[in-house]
Amino acid sequence: MYEAYWGLNEPPFTLTPDPRFLYLGKEHEDALVMLHYTITRNRGAGMLIGDIGLGKTTLSRKLLELLDPVEFKVVLIVNPILTPIQLLQEILYQLDIQTSVRNRQQLVQMLFEHLIHLYEHGQRVVLIVDEAHLIRASSTFEELRLLLNCQMNDQFLISLILLGQLELRKKIERVPALKQRLAIRHQLKPLDQEETARMIEFRMRTAGYAGERIPFTPDALYELYQYTGGYPRLICQIADNALLVGMAQGVRQIDGFLMHGVIMEAEGKEW
Repeated sequence: MYEAYWGLNEPPFTLTPDPRFLYLGKEHEDALVMLHYTITRNRGAGMLIGDIGLGKTTLSRKLLELLDPVEFKVVLIVNPILTPIQLLQEILYQLDIQTSVRNRQQLVQMLFEHLIHLYEHGQRVVLIVDEAHLIRASSTFEELRLLLNCQMNDQFLISLILLGQLELRKKIERVPALKQRLAIRHQLKPLDQEETARMIEFRMRTAGYAGERIPFTPDALYELYQYTGGYPRLICQIADNALLVGMAQGVRQIDGFLMHGVIMEAEGKEW
């Protein structure tokens, strides 16, 4: 709606997990390196936790971009409220194995045989479970742990990455056998004030902005950081609203006054 007005090719602050728009602050870069290391160095399992809106899902999509599709076959579970049987069925389905079998032992055997087949052809499976804090049953976590038993003498046949909100840590604590298998555990934190400003510029440039300076003044960026606390999803929501309001008002800069008004509007408050 406002792209042409601000000299953009596309919206810069959409909330979809597009890895092109992932700004890698120190926290996000560290997390990406650790997850990539877990997979490529065959460490078995890793976990990334963080508060809602910090960009865990987008980070996982960036991770997928970095993995060689010839070497790795990725299974992505985005709705993990599954029983152990359903989990195994979903993994097999994403590995292009159609089955109506509901016997756990048979499903495990089918999966193990396929993992061996992939291994013999130079491939490994990466299982990424997003929103893992939503898993309800300890038996499902236990099934995930047991998948790590699919290994050769010298390496795992499957890498497991768990992504979730902070309560995932407490759930993992109740499954000590799985906790012990997590080679990498990292907690994602918000951006700082400087990174918030850099994220705004990065996303504007990625969306095609070619001006010498982005149309957000330092005062506007300060207001934005103070309100959002460095949470990327909230930053995007407010920045997007600011561009829309700025166009409606016919201004060429988003200043602190306008940004404050946008924030008050988002909060349902008057000045």
